[in-house]
Amino acid sequence: MKARTGQYIALMLVSVILGIVLAIQFKSVQKVGGSVSLQRAQELSNKVQRLTEENESLENQIKEFQQRIKEYEDAAQDVDKITDTMYKELERIRILAGLSDVEGPGIVVTVDMKTQTIDEFTGTINTITDEDLLRIVNELNAAGAEAISINEERIVSTTEIRNAGRFININTNSYSTPFIIKAIGDPNNLESALMLIGGVVDYFNVINISIDIKKHDKIIIPKYKGNLENRFAQPILEGK
Repeated sequence: MKARTGQYIALMLVSVILGIVLAIQFKSVQKVGGSVSLQRAQELSNKVQRLTEENESLENQIKEFQQRIKEYEDAAQDVDKITDTMYKELERIRILAGLSDVEGPGIVVTVDMKTQTIDEFTGTINTITDEDLLRIVNELNAAGAEAISINEERIVSTTEIRNAGRFININTNSYSTPFIIKAIGDPNNLESALMLIGGVVDYFNVINISIDIKKHDKIIIPKYKGNLENRFAQPILEGK
């Protein structure tokens, strides 16, 4: 009987101890599990915060890039405007310098000797001189001619018009009568400038030169065919 009672008590003690051990282990597992869940939640929270900050940074970069693109587009438009303005100014300068073919309204003047006559003092045949052509060119320039040519030679700042025997040199080339002068500008103004009383037409009639003036809606004048060089003249810089 005593032996059975001892065995029963021992079994009870073992059961109690086993229950205590199991309870302790269960609590330990609960604590570990709870600790892992909180740590994971904190990690996820930190990751969400980091991603949010990165997203905001990317949005700011996108806005910055969009602003730069707009600035580049605006700058490109400004460059296009500047380039267009510079191109137009360059074309205007080329026209004034005689380096471009041009067309427009104007007049065509043909001059020739009416008849061949002999100069009673020199014994030479009277002919058109450089002064006669210069007189026409000067009057046309004064009347606002924007381009002038003589026998298809564009008149530019370096053009020489001078006698060379029975010929006249224009842009180093020699020509004889007839001379055909083209001028682009207001046809009425150009014609009137040559027909002033005591002007070119009256003078030519006196010295046996025929002059024919025709107005045109469209005249083509070729560009200067030579080379324009400046060896000595230099621009003066502003502020110096």
